[in-house]
Amino acid sequence: MVVLVSGLLFTACDGDSTANVSKVTYYPNLTMHGDALVVLTQGETYTEEGVDAEANGQPLEVKISGSVDTSKPTVYKLNYSALNSDGFPATLTRTVVVLSNQPSTINLEGAFVRGANVNNVTKLGDRKYKCDNATGYNVANDYISLEFYNIDDKQIYAPYAENTSKSGISAESNIGTITDKNNWKWVIYASAVFGTAERVFTR
Repeated sequence: MVVLVSGLLFTACDGDSTANVSKVTYYPNLTMHGDALVVLTQGETYTEEGVDAEANGQPLEVKISGSVDTSKPTVYKLNYSALNSDGFPATLTRTVVVLSNQPSTINLEGAFVRGANVNNVTKLGDRKYKCDNATGYNVANDYISLEFYNIDDKQIYAPYAENTSKSGISAESNIGTITDKNNWKWVIYASAVFGTAERVFTR
């Protein structure tokens, strides 16, 4: 998978010596090698495939912040950034999910509710699920459908996904908390409609 960020900016310059002169700024173009979402099992090796950056055909330095420790199940974010010669930035993010290598003892499949609103969860694998109403909302066009992971029977996470509702909302969860097989909670960061209230689900 290749993710590309690019742009071009024209700016007018002020001052007596530069009157009526425009300057062209080429934003950095970032190209991600590999996938923006990587899912590993605890103990596996993470291989960094890197990001390239250029502006107007000239290579740029890419800075990486964040790290991955595959001995510890959780969610890791790797942030890549580059600046062009005028100081304009561009960024990309890779998400690495490390799942426990132990079989899950908590099955989150079934119908959960938030208030009177139902969130139906389907099991896709030992630690992978899909839900049809991730915020426990009551307007069908804004129901957010997300795939998510039971990371280690304590942490729950739904990676960023685009157009997750009929109304076109994109969303991602925080690293939420699993209390037991009947109770879990998370925050959904959505592109529209929703704030950052904690969403608590029970059955």
